[in-house]
Amino acid sequence: MFLKALQARNRAFLEAAIALHQAGRVPAGAYLLDLDTMTENARLMSTEAARLGLDVLAMTKQIGRNPPALDALKAGGVGRFVAVDMACARPIHANGHRVAHIGHLTQIPRHEAAEAAAMRADYWTVFSEEKAIEAARAAHEQGHEQALIARIQAPGDTFYSGHEGGFDAGDVEAVADLLDRTPGGRFAGLTTFPALLFDEASGEARPTPNLETLSKAAEQLAKQGRRDIVINAPGTTSANVMAALANGGATQVEPGHGLTGTTPLHARSELPERPAMLYLTEVSHFHQGPTASAAAFTSTPCSLPTRSRRSWAPMRRRR
Repeated sequence: MFLKALQARNRAFLEAAIALHQAGRVPAGAYLLDLDTMTENARLMSTEAARLGLDVLAMTKQIGRNPPALDALKAGGVGRFVAVDMACARPIHANGHRVAHIGHLTQIPRHEAAEAAAMRADYWTVFSEEKAIEAARAAHEQGHEQALIARIQAPGDTFYSGHEGGFDAGDVEAVADLLDRTPGGRFAGLTTFPALLFDEASGEARPTPNLETLSKAAEQLAKQGRRDIVINAPGTTSANVMAALANGGATQVEPGHGLTGTTPLHARSELPERPAMLYLTEVSHFHQGPTASAAAFTSTPCSLPTRSRRSWAPMRRRR
């Protein structure tokens, strides 16, 4: 689905990948990253985030296990990183980079909480009182206080399959008080996912009901007297949607596939970020000639229906 975008906007990268493969220098079945373009993409996002007063963290996904990829993003001004899970957090931390956010897409396993606490992440998202206690206790035992973000949800919110869950948004004041009372932890803010979602019909990223849930919960907390809390709003992030997120009350954004120019938006529109990642494969043979073989391929649909409980398969590990 990104081949046309690569051809139109980063043809040199595509040609370099072909040349390297044909020379036997990179194998088939490999992902290739254009580090210079990743740096440019990060710079675009960090500049726009700074203009809007947004804190920007890089959702590294599995490419965060590649040290040069982290270096490239940091060179572009995005030097704090989000880990999908502990398998992603470990190489970020081991390579001397800042683990800024853990626990959101995947809650930290109970017996790995001490290891996570030792990384001293800026933020640790929890979905329940049980997980909040685990995180806070691990931090307390290591002599520091952990900033906790509460994942919230309300009826009608949209989730990817397997990503459901969180505290009841209607109880947000009690949730904030609960996290503040947890020894070793303190309430730092709210989050959801996804706050934006690609709409195939319009070809745009549109706010989900989750963003309104965040906004209303933040208003409740403001009435309680809470100020300067984090409103973390990830999902289909590009420089051109940051204003919409800021207008929706977000204070923190987490671009992921936007950093490599590979969100569904980038496949359909010419956004500021350019494609910087490709999957290299090899045509092993033709069946009934090149034309017939090419016709046998079908394009991957670029759809993810709002409120659907079924994930679009290529997006299962994406943000």
